[in-house]
Amino acid sequence: MGLIDKAKSKAKEIAGDLKEQENANKALANASMEERVKMRPEGVRYCIVNSFGKILDVYDNKVVFTSTKSTSTVVSGLIFGDSLTQGEKTIYYKDAIGVQFKPATITDGYIQVETAVGGMTSAKSQYGGENSIQFGSKVNDEAETVTNFIKQKIEEIKNNPVGGTVIQQSTAADEVMKLKQLLDMGVISQEEFDKKKNELLGL
Repeated sequence: MGLIDKAKSKAKEIAGDLKEQENANKALANASMEERVKMRPEGVRYCIVNSFGKILDVYDNKVVFTSTKSTSTVVSGLIFGDSLTQGEKTIYYKDAIGVQFKPATITDGYIQVETAVGGMTSAKSQYGGENSIQFGSKVNDEAETVTNFIKQKIEEIKNNPVGGTVIQQSTAADEVMKLKQLLDMGVISQEEFDKKKNELLGL
C-alpha cells in the first residue's frame, strides 16, 4: 500500500471514529438527565454534554470534564495524529474553592469549577478552560441544578474537614476565596490577587 493509500485509509478510519463519537455525544445530549446518567460511568449523579463534544460528569466527591473532538478538528487530527479524546480533567471537591455559573442568554452560559491554583478569572478559562463547560439556553435549568449540587458538596467539605492536613488546606482555600471575592468586587487588582494567592499556597 502506497503512502497516499495509507493516508486515505487513516483518514477514513478517523472519520469513522469521529462520526461514532459525535453520534454518542448527540445521544447523550438528546437524552433526559436520568437517561444520561445511566449512560455514563458508575457513580455519576449528573451529566451535561454540549454541542462541542465536551462532557461534565458530576460525582459525590468530584467532577470530571472530558473533551472530545468535533468535525471541525478532523484536519488537525489528520495532521498531528491526535486521538478523539482531547483531554480529561478531574477536580475533587476538597481541592475546589467555588463554582461559577452564568446562565445562557443570546450567548452561551457556562459552569466553571474554581480551584486555588489557576484558571479562575479569564473569559477564555470560563468558556474554553479545562475546568469549565459552556452550554445553550435549553440547558439552563439542568446547569443550575448541577451548580447548586457542586456548591453544596464544596461547602460540606469546607465545613466538615477531616484531619489536620485538610483543615490547613481548607483554611488556605478560604483565604483565596475571600481574595477572589475582593477581586470580583474590584477592591484588589489581578496582580495583587495573584501575589497574595501564591503567598498563601506557598508557590
